[in-house]
Amino acid sequence: MTNVSKAGLTNRGLLALVLCGTVSLSFSSSPAIGLVVAEGSFQVDHAKVWGNATLLDGDMIETSQSSSRLQLENGVKMELAADSRARVYQSRMVLEKGIGQLDSSNYRIEAGKVVVAADAPGSVARVQVNGDNRVIVAAYQGSVRVSNGQGILLARLDTGSELAFEPQEGASSTTTKVTGCLLSKGGSFVAVDETTNVVIQLQGVGLDPNVGNRVQITGTAVTGTPTVSGASQIVNVTDVQFISKGGCAPVAKKIGAAAVAGAAAGGVAAGLSTGAVVAIVAGVAAVGTTAGLAAAHALPGQGSSSPSTSR
Repeated sequence: MTNVSKAGLTNRGLLALVLCGTVSLSFSSSPAIGLVVAEGSFQVDHAKVWGNATLLDGDMIETSQSSSRLQLENGVKMELAADSRARVYQSRMVLEKGIGQLDSSNYRIEAGKVVVAADAPGSVARVQVNGDNRVIVAAYQGSVRVSNGQGILLARLDTGSELAFEPQEGASSTTTKVTGCLLSKGGSFVAVDETTNVVIQLQGVGLDPNVGNRVQITGTAVTGTPTVSGASQIVNVTDVQFISKGGCAPVAKKIGAAAVAGAAAGGVAAGLSTGAVVAIVAGVAAVGTTAGLAAAHALPGQGSSSPSTSR
């Protein structure tokens, strides 16, 4: 064999080693984080797969007629209903279409402008992307927290409850409008919203005469950490509308606040309509729904088997 031929083989061998090293580095940059299983076919990064597949950090999972069950190596369990799409990471799932279910704490589902997380071990959250802006969140079991991208608490849901969330066009991320009991706690005023179950620390005028009453508060969130235990944000009140007198003692007892009922102050409107109550927290509207997401025994396309961690 000539020296030229030997040189050619050597160069090709070096090239092969470089390519192998490049492929190895590519795979190592996206480590396996778990397993995805379905009773049928699904897609992983637009490639069709049957039965099961190793889940890599950042994979896009798309289901068709069957749901997919996902189990991460850190113990997190999730499910994607039929006709759903989500990108899955080690610490979060970004739901783009359909319904996702989270069966573990220390993880979160991001959908639109909201972030959903289980409030305690054993809680089960369900999230549905309904159109481009509307997101429905349900607490199938236990307690579920809903926040915005900045970490401001939008709602707290208990077993069997569900809310629809929709960003308000033209509304600032600081816009807040809640309806519920106005109470006194820790030397400050707070409002406990009856739709979202969040506690908001208040500052402004027209508050003292309405302690213990049901009111509607409109205001703007201000920068700063609330000094009242359990409060999610501080709101500078721009308007207080009286709805009804008294009836806030049970709410006050639940959060350790005082409910000394007062009369509506002068200039505060009485007899406000109590129709469909919509809360707006941090520029996101929340309203109760009857979508049935919290009550459904199973998700669309959901089977009864559990994912296996075997490889």
